[in-house]
Amino acid sequence: MNHRHDGSSIDLERELVRYMVERRVSRRQLLEMMGAIGVTAALAPVVAACTSAGGTSPSPSAAAPTAAPSSAAPTATPEPTPLPSPEGELLIYNYAEYMDPEIIKQFETEHGVKVTETYFDSYDVMYPRILAGNSGFDLTFMTDTDVPGVVQQGLIEELDLSLIPNVKNLAAEWVDPEYDPGHKHSMPYMWWTTGLAYDTAKIKEDLTSLKALWDPRYNQHIMMLDDQREAFAAALIRLGKDVNTVDDADLDAALVLLKEQRPLVRVYSGDPIGTFKSGSIWVGQDWSGDIWTVQETRPSVKYVLPEEGGVRGSDAAVIPQGAPHPIAATLFINHLLDAQVSAKNTNTVYYMGPNAAAKEFINPDLLADPAVNPDKAVLDKLQELLDPGADLEKFAKRWTELRAGG
Repeated sequence: MNHRHDGSSIDLERELVRYMVERRVSRRQLLEMMGAIGVTAALAPVVAACTSAGGTSPSPSAAAPTAAPSSAAPTATPEPTPLPSPEGELLIYNYAEYMDPEIIKQFETEHGVKVTETYFDSYDVMYPRILAGNSGFDLTFMTDTDVPGVVQQGLIEELDLSLIPNVKNLAAEWVDPEYDPGHKHSMPYMWWTTGLAYDTAKIKEDLTSLKALWDPRYNQHIMMLDDQREAFAAALIRLGKDVNTVDDADLDAALVLLKEQRPLVRVYSGDPIGTFKSGSIWVGQDWSGDIWTVQETRPSVKYVLPEEGGVRGSDAAVIPQGAPHPIAATLFINHLLDAQVSAKNTNTVYYMGPNAAAKEFINPDLLADPAVNPDKAVLDKLQELLDPGADLEKFAKRWTELRAGG
């Protein structure tokens, strides 16, 4: 037996353990390898490590028994499959002021991709373009309501989730959304509520009710969203109806209410931030995330959720059918889900994202603002707009009649 301190026995044992750890080989697997290729061949890397380390060669009693040489060698660990390289360009179709320009520049630098962002004036401009197919864009942002319909029509591409490892950052409530189980075709981007915004410098009383949007005292200083579902939702909530009703009597009653309001409305806006910043609007229907941006120039503007109730919703990132640069688009979705990137985006556009890992990097004042980040008890009382399917035409027909002044 070798002396405890002669170097050979300790080196062999140490190298054997190191070899098994580095190769992730269990003792059972090592024994199976010895049986398959011979003891000498199996332990040759261990013996070589002891010798090359400068120690004394193991004595015959410590060396492995001799076996017939074998030409076989241990199977090498396969190299991981490299990520595909993105195309050199990415074309994004988005609302203005709905993404931090710095995170786009960061993506360009890291991936060598030139990003071009084109803006649409309202959702009703973007959506038909996607429905027409072959939009020419690689990435856009669609309300969760519309995702099932465009999936059914084959108008958005299936996501390659192997290229989106940052999906692990999603909060639990966003992991498997009902509108797109398993995130097969979309990825949550930002969420919001729809309520009342008003200028406290112009209106001294506290507004709490949707009735303010029909108040003749604010004639020609009222804004409504240029969004048929949101506008009808306000009227339906006032009537105590479900915002997703497709009952003709309910929708007709909502249309009557909206027609009563129409002479008071200054604008149906697709750019509520810009419209509020103009100073001509005293009260309006608006999305929660817009208010912090508006307050940069009009700090007197306040946002509240109406006492009658409101709407909650979210936008999802989708890749339109036939996108010319799908890999770049997929990698950009992964970029958006990075914790620090997501937080930077929220800190700039003031909408809350679905990213749990981002919260530690988000402005604490924003997180604490109940207008932008209401607690679950408040959210549970709000209604979510759902896909009405073919019955969307019922809204569209009445919306056209309203806007035409009929």
